[in-house]
Amino acid sequence: MSAKTKETLIAIFLILVSAGVLTIKPAQEISMSPIGGDKVDTLLNIISYLILFYLSLIYWKSFLYVVTRNPLQFLLLAIVLFSMLWSEDLRNGLTYARGLIRIYLIAIYLALRFTLKEQMRFIALALGLGASLSMIFSTFSPDYIHKAPELEGMWTGIYGHKNELGYMMAWSTGVFLHLGLSINRYRWLMWLLCGTSICLIILSRSTTSLTIVLTMVLLLPFYQFLKKTNYKLQIIMMSLGLMLLICFSLLLMNNVETLVGTSGKDLTLNGRSDLWEGVISKVWERPWFGYGYYGFWNSAAAINLRVTFEWASNSHNGFLDLLLDLGFFGFLVFAAGFMRCLFMALSRITYLAKKPEDYWPVQMLIIIIILNFTEARLLTPSWNWLMYVTTALTLTMEYQRNRQVSTDKLTLITVQNTFST
Repeated sequence: MSAKTKETLIAIFLILVSAGVLTIKPAQEISMSPIGGDKVDTLLNIISYLILFYLSLIYWKSFLYVVTRNPLQFLLLAIVLFSMLWSEDLRNGLTYARGLIRIYLIAIYLALRFTLKEQMRFIALALGLGASLSMIFSTFSPDYIHKAPELEGMWTGIYGHKNELGYMMAWSTGVFLHLGLSINRYRWLMWLLCGTSICLIILSRSTTSLTIVLTMVLLLPFYQFLKKTNYKLQIIMMSLGLMLLICFSLLLMNNVETLVGTSGKDLTLNGRSDLWEGVISKVWERPWFGYGYYGFWNSAAAINLRVTFEWASNSHNGFLDLLLDLGFFGFLVFAAGFMRCLFMALSRITYLAKKPEDYWPVQMLIIIIILNFTEARLLTPSWNWLMYVTTALTLTMEYQRNRQVSTDKLTLITVQNTFST
């Protein structure tokens, strides 16, 4: 077996574990444990940690190089670890921080050894398998459909909750949509899995996920148009277009009940705006460094909010949770890293994009923005965070390689001109 094949198998295994495909979970009211019990999850985590420890020893110089090329991601992780000093929930904070470290190491490995195009194929494999298994299990077993009165009939797939299924299928739809528009081989399969993912979103009744898919589709012709304009105009129009589409998406989520004529609370933001007001007041009590990573919701400061909003174990907004955990200092570090990543992704479209799959980095960032307005999936050991950190580091490495190539070409031209004179 060649070294490249081994690296590919390792990458696929780590992505499958991160995507939750290897731990099949029934609806959460049936069981909180995956098939085979919690030992399966523990075993997979141990194996992934051992693999990453081995890789970090073998490629420690390369790992360190990636870290230094994108210091903002490392700085944010360092702030998370340092915030444990004032966190009132040290146990949960350390548990989730350990997950963040694992995600960071996976992202470094993927950015170091694989291109964005290769990563997209690995992601498609994991999400396609998740979509297929979710369709099979929910179709043939009632344990994979919610039975709780407020969620009755909503599909959970292999992810244990309807929101988790919808969230993963939004990513799946995006991947297969872009691959279906870009490749000729197995195109029928890409569209089949794209359609399957959309069906699962509908069956999970996830409004946020439908909004994400609609936004991605609306952006595709926008990217095509911008490729034909000059660079400065491209950046300006892209930025304006993204802001308008995100505002439209948020407006749609806030008024979806009126638009579709339904009354289910899961299709609205009912209760969340009131919760957000209380959260914002708590942010201002400790604005600069927050309450420590995962240090707020189980602290004395959160008692009133937990009593008033019994259903809330987080802010239901990733940006607010980040402010609670790390304050404005941590939030600004994240924002700087995110904007840098967004700029590199937009620049990549203007310079390198040839097929719709080349738009995927920008689309991923849009998913993250929209999703975290109604879900707390920012700076958590989740698929969402893995995709962000991997994209940020991979774009950085791609930029470094392209700059080196440009420098080499310029040096070669200078040498040739010197000899010609």
